[in-house]
Amino acid sequence: MEYYPKVTILIPNYNGKKWLAKLLPTVERSIYPNKEILVVNNGSTDDSAKFLKKNYPQIRVIEIKKNRGYAGANNLGVKKATGKYVLFLNNDTTVTRGFLEPLVVKMESDKTIGA
Repeated sequence: MEYYPKVTILIPNYNGKKWLAKLLPTVERSIYPNKEILVVNNGSTDDSAKFLKKNYPQIRVIEIKKNRGYAGANNLGVKKATGKYVLFLNNDTTVTRGFLEPLVVKMESDKTIGA
């Protein structure tokens, strides 16, 4: 692929520090070259914010004081995203190094696809 449109990987988080510790290294190892990782910290009380600032200062974090729920966190994240595409990723998942490029290739090759 010659053109790599920017993808925002949007991760809503509520008290998921233990899951972020497993997920974020896998996202950062992704080989896709044009990505933004955005965590919406949704009123967490488990030191997720401190963990993110200390271990992942390169990741954009949006702090919400009061939990807005899953949809509320994602909606805010979409408003703040800078990518052409937004990938919603739950904090209790992990990804493989090459997971993103096939998705972008498919989106770019068929303009009838959308969500």
